[in-house]
Amino acid sequence: MSMLAVATGLIRTAIAEGRDTLLEPELYTLLQAGGIATPAFYTIPTGSEDKPAPFVLPGPKVVVKVVSQLITHKTEMGGVRIVANTPEAIAAAASEIRANVLQRGGQQLAASIREILVSEFVKGDDSLGGQLFVGLRHSEDFGPVLAVGFGGLDAEEMAECFLPGQGTVLGSPVLTTPEAFQSKLANSFVGRRLSGATREAKRRATDDSLRCVLQFFNDVATGLSNTPEAGFVVTDFEINPFFATGDRLVAVDAFLKFRPGCVQFRTTFLDQVSTLLKPKTVAILGVSAKDVNPGRVILRNLLRDQFPLDGIRVIRSDCAQVDGVTCCASITDLPWRADLAVVAVGAQQLPDIIREVLSTGKAVSMVLIPGGMGETEEGQEADQAVRDAMDQARAEGLYTPVLVGPNCLGIRSRPGRYDTLFIPSTKLPLPTAGGPGNVALVCQSGAFLITRMNDLPFIDPRYAISTGNQMDLTLTDFFEALLDEGVSEVLGLYIEGFQPLDGLRLAKLIRRARRDGRDVLVYKAGRTSEGRTASSSHTASISGDYASCTEVLKDAGALVATSFEEFNLLLTCMSLMRSKPVCGTRLGALSNAGFETVGIADNLISSPKFSLATYSESGAECIQGILKDNRLSALVNLRNPLDITPMASDKVYADCLQAMVDDPNIDAVVVGVIPLTPAMKTLPPGVDPRGIDTVDAPTGLPALFPPIVAAARKPVVVTVDSGALYDPLVDGLRNGGVPTFRSVDSAMRAFQRYLGYRLAR
Repeated sequence: MSMLAVATGLIRTAIAEGRDTLLEPELYTLLQAGGIATPAFYTIPTGSEDKPAPFVLPGPKVVVKVVSQLITHKTEMGGVRIVANTPEAIAAAASEIRANVLQRGGQQLAASIREILVSEFVKGDDSLGGQLFVGLRHSEDFGPVLAVGFGGLDAEEMAECFLPGQGTVLGSPVLTTPEAFQSKLANSFVGRRLSGATREAKRRATDDSLRCVLQFFNDVATGLSNTPEAGFVVTDFEINPFFATGDRLVAVDAFLKFRPGCVQFRTTFLDQVSTLLKPKTVAILGVSAKDVNPGRVILRNLLRDQFPLDGIRVIRSDCAQVDGVTCCASITDLPWRADLAVVAVGAQQLPDIIREVLSTGKAVSMVLIPGGMGETEEGQEADQAVRDAMDQARAEGLYTPVLVGPNCLGIRSRPGRYDTLFIPSTKLPLPTAGGPGNVALVCQSGAFLITRMNDLPFIDPRYAISTGNQMDLTLTDFFEALLDEGVSEVLGLYIEGFQPLDGLRLAKLIRRARRDGRDVLVYKAGRTSEGRTASSSHTASISGDYASCTEVLKDAGALVATSFEEFNLLLTCMSLMRSKPVCGTRLGALSNAGFETVGIADNLISSPKFSLATYSESGAECIQGILKDNRLSALVNLRNPLDITPMASDKVYADCLQAMVDDPNIDAVVVGVIPLTPAMKTLPPGVDPRGIDTVDAPTGLPALFPPIVAAARKPVVVTVDSGALYDPLVDGLRNGGVPTFRSVDSAMRAFQRYLGYRLAR
């Protein structure tokens, strides 16, 4: 009988008995069916302690354990004893275990003891790596997530002692084959420890034994759990520990929990989302005829973006026009089905509006601005009323709109010529420099979205989408629609949470995006809520929501930012360096400050390994000539990073940058600028009474750097470490298409992460 058939039979028997876990003897049977080594064993049913054992186990010692569906961590309950392999010692151990459980857990727990397990004593290796933890957890967001790490009683603490991906390796069995997971494991410390690749050079497990374990869990994840045929979900399945005996891995303790049912992927109405992003007709509810409220701001945004007047209607019954736009008394009175309806009214009005739209079919999509939905008691009632109305309409086969929000700041669509972000332009000025337009931002936080737009106005995203509470459309739905459109080359995501399995769906879509040559940047919020409340499962604690989410998305091909600042830096690199070939990890660097050259060298990263390039002969001669011509050769040593001192002018900077760009030994260039030196033209216009020191000068960096960076066939990043006085210098460089940051150390880390990301593709 196959392993999957054995597992299905065992779980269905457990369900019939009202259990949601498999017991250890059942798990030993399941593991053996899957080719996993376990100790030899037999069980002693309750009341049969004085009966002869069915057979004699090998070895001088045996392990005696309690078997109860209510006892997960047996050691804590005094439910494990190692004794001599004699009938008398085994019987005494069984009696002691029952007494321990009664004393520590009470009568109810003691009554739950089903039997006593007696198993062969397998001698383990007590050194680091001698015990292995393998756990499979069903994440509501990502489906099955596999964790492999150091095992034993301290498995969770061990996982926290190492850098991510070193003491514990995480991955999705749905997306990652056993072979790929094994390769990933080989690059971790736990994998090297098992294979004998550390300095100790002691192999603890063979490659074949590891592959067998990984294949077993892959089969459980993809062939057994959450399949319609099986009808149940394996929520937790962990083996802790496997004993690594040198030539094999022996499972000595196991835990499996399940629940009936099956979780399905959600269905996306992509044609309606496409219409939402590029509508031809828009209706707006909640526009004030007298004041400037959110609805009025949205209306004026449409007029500013030259949305066709005959495609806009304001829903008001008390006037004929607002700002020259025709009013309709109600949604029912619209002359057409609105491709987009923007609702900027109070939450309590929303259920009636939704019912009217459902009864008339007058909207393809709706952006729901109202706040408080699902949060206050009244908001919860309104939220549920909307959900019930939508569910009923879909169940009856009625035409239903797709909904964005509620609690949604809105959407800005450059192709759609509309902007429902109801922030006045005095607070959120629109970009004026005409950014590359290759970026789409999809954020579950509207505040995060608009602060990125304000921080990075030189990018000017093609789409800026705030999803709100994801009552209907989700971040993943928008991501799929953007992929189908096929235009946005860089997709930046701010994620707080997912609908069931939407994380796994997103990971699959990210893999598709990477195959198509697109870049995906993610910031995942909620780093500290790593599933620690699930005390019965080591796996939930070790692979918690944040860790599993980021690891699966990274495996799929996303670049995951670890801070808001890094998100900005990486998004800038992705947007402005898309056309630059990335060919290697040899960096050229220059600055006019010694501390920056040291900072550049101090922030080289090792994965992948970046280094400071050795100049080619022609490159060295060129830089030496520049220094000599500018009377700096007595002050500057030819090194990398190159410290050109505060005596260097803007032209020296530009000439040295050009020399590094032309040097075949240099793959990418970092330029640090300290703008306080009198030798450079770095001040805002009008500050220098002579009118000489100004960033508008034709010999200033904003004029000299952009042509060099634009023509370069390698990535270049510039940093300007200074205060607000030098913001015009930074703006001038950014508006010229030069990736410009404000600190060389953070720029170095982000730049190398971006280059490594490109090289990995």
